[in-house]
Amino acid sequence: MSRAGLPAIAGAERLIVVVGPSGAGKDSVLRGWRAAAGARVPAFAQRVITRAPDVTEPHEAVTAAEFAALCSQGLLATWWHAHGLDYGVRWRELEPLAAGGWVVLNGSRAHLPALRAQAPGLRVVEIGAPPDVLARRLAARAREDAAARDSRLVRAVHVPVEADLVLVNDGELRHCVDRLVQWWQAGCHA
Repeated sequence: MSRAGLPAIAGAERLIVVVGPSGAGKDSVLRGWRAAAGARVPAFAQRVITRAPDVTEPHEAVTAAEFAALCSQGLLATWWHAHGLDYGVRWRELEPLAAGGWVVLNGSRAHLPALRAQAPGLRVVEIGAPPDVLARRLAARAREDAAARDSRLVRAVHVPVEADLVLVNDGELRHCVDRLVQWWQAGCHA
């Protein structure tokens, strides 16, 4: 699945990419943002993932063959591979950008350089947590075996990310959500 020739993403200056290690609570923070009272929220891009349906993140579950077909048919705007899974975003999920709207994408730190090339001007929110918190959360979600969890924790070692907002999600969720809503209202959606 070659990325060569993928077109630029129109309206990229209104794309917010949320990154961070597994277990940092990205999905929880994003759910909190959507539910924040009075906050005008952007569109949230649904990802295509080669993983069974999961209550923690509503996504489009596909097989590896289906994912490859989506790529070859040009239906995915961007895609990446992490933790033995393929992740992607359909072009239709980014349509609000071209219409002047904002879109939030739950992304990948490793894929961020490629996405920045496709979408210059995007904004990045990095969500992290201390290693012991990550380990506890990964074990609690019981999505994979101990070896896979350990692999995710090894990747959690801080990879420098140029972020517009950095959140540490190690306490009450509402604190992270409040900071994200404040940043959104003041800096992006003023």
